[in-house]
Amino acid sequence: MHRELVMKDKIAEIIEKEYLKMLKSIKSDFKKNFCKKKYNFLLDGLNIDTKIGLVFASSFESKVGNAMQRVALEIARLKYGEENVPYIINIHKMKHNIGEQKGKQIIVTDVDTNDKILNGNIDNIITKNEGNLRCKPPKNCNLNITELKTLLVKLPKTKNIIKNDVDLAFYDGKNWNLLEIKAGGDLDSSNARGNIRKLLKSYVALNSNNTKIYFATYYHKTGSGKWKGSMKKFLQYPDMFLIGSEFWEKILPENISFDEFKNIYLKVMKKIKIANIIDDLKNICEE
Repeated sequence: MHRELVMKDKIAEIIEKEYLKMLKSIKSDFKKNFCKKKYNFLLDGLNIDTKIGLVFASSFESKVGNAMQRVALEIARLKYGEENVPYIINIHKMKHNIGEQKGKQIIVTDVDTNDKILNGNIDNIITKNEGNLRCKPPKNCNLNITELKTLLVKLPKTKNIIKNDVDLAFYDGKNWNLLEIKAGGDLDSSNARGNIRKLLKSYVALNSNNTKIYFATYYHKTGSGKWKGSMKKFLQYPDMFLIGSEFWEKILPENISFDEFKNIYLKVMKKIKIANIIDDLKNICEE
């Protein structure tokens, strides 16, 4: 019980730190962003609170994904340990002089992820296994781990160390887990293809046969049930998906449920008085 309370307090501290940082950024840019709407006659007739709310919502949505990515990273470090969720992922022990950046992960690799043949192989695997969600019955994506491993055969190497960004990566004691994360997961087909390419480039950069890949979301956009989205064309559902509660329960410390996490989040929002943000921003506009 004591450990659970300690972990809950640490999670609250992580959320509070990242949100205060995000709100500070929103406030510092707000007057400039609000003034950009001055000549938007389409907003004429709306009261000042509504206009401020619209600008805030736009800023919030553009920044909250990065804030939550850092929250997820630090929470994963609580569960799996810092050594298994490093900021710099260097499983092949290559020499480099890259400094770590807290709150962000990179894979350092000697795999030439810019190689044209390698990128062609990635595109071929995506196209070969692509599903069709519009036909009846829908054609599911056929991509599987066995076929993914063919990408790791005879990888092109470079003498230079290459940095590869990854949304979240952790070792669970058996496998590396690579995640591409979006808020609710609403992507059009072109963006979805770009995201799967990014994930597969991370997969080859890591260069480990013991690797699982996932598309994850912070929340389930319809609350529950089967998730729908264009990423299902490119990854096998549900095996390669962590949607909403599935994602959080994958990284939350033991005995802390998704519902408990949501309660912690709400308490932090009340503590930092996020409900008063419109009044705070109105004062900034009047300065």
